[in-house]
Amino acid sequence: MKILNEIEIFNGYPAIFIPKISSLVISDLQLGYEQYLASKGIFVPQTQLKEILKDLKELIKITKPKKLIINGDLKHEFGKASEQEWKEVRKLTSFLEKEVKEIILVRGNHDNYLLTIASHLGLKVYDPIYCQKEFCFTHGHKKVDIPKECKFLIIGHEQPAILLRSGLDRIKIPALIYGKWERINLICLPSFSPLASGVAINAIEKEELLSPILKEANLDNFKAIGFDKEVGALKFPEIRKIKVEIE
Repeated sequence: MKILNEIEIFNGYPAIFIPKISSLVISDLQLGYEQYLASKGIFVPQTQLKEILKDLKELIKITKPKKLIINGDLKHEFGKASEQEWKEVRKLTSFLEKEVKEIILVRGNHDNYLLTIASHLGLKVYDPIYCQKEFCFTHGHKKVDIPKECKFLIIGHEQPAILLRSGLDRIKIPALIYGKWERINLICLPSFSPLASGVAINAIEKEELLSPILKEANLDNFKAIGFDKEVGALKFPEIRKIKVEIE
């Protein structure tokens, strides 16, 4: 599936591929999230990284990218990197170094101490924005100066999802949303983490949005692509047409 003529989507994977710059792009991995949940008394199996690596391996096999761009929030903890985060970032990096020529890290709001981790692993971090040709990447948690050459702005942070209702049944599907923001094609990626529930973008008011960039856009006119591993990519119409109310 292709959107905006330049962006490719494959099956039900919450990622995009940009052939013009041979880049696979993901966002909000939230490594170390299981340890954070455990500290709050919520215990889940530590399988997130295993699933992330499995999905990345399949995506890289399909797209054969030269570059992997992680568009913010590589790790979960706001503070100093936890033991689990260090271990998982090393394992992820070790895997990616064998698969792609370059790893690009864009700093997100959860990425305090990311520079320390990156320097140990020899990775370059871009803060607050990374651009190549007409494509720019920023996490989305704050406003940034956009170069005039930019035609596509890719953000994360919001972790959008689409809420579907049928009677008493509800299901929330991770989703990419895209549309025009001023002169730019704006794309917001869902979280690549299998543990992320996401923000039901079609069931909240504008003032409830997290990203100051999205708050400036008219999301009612944005379209959405839902992601489901079993069903694949799901095309939705403009968000205004699929609005739901939470009672």
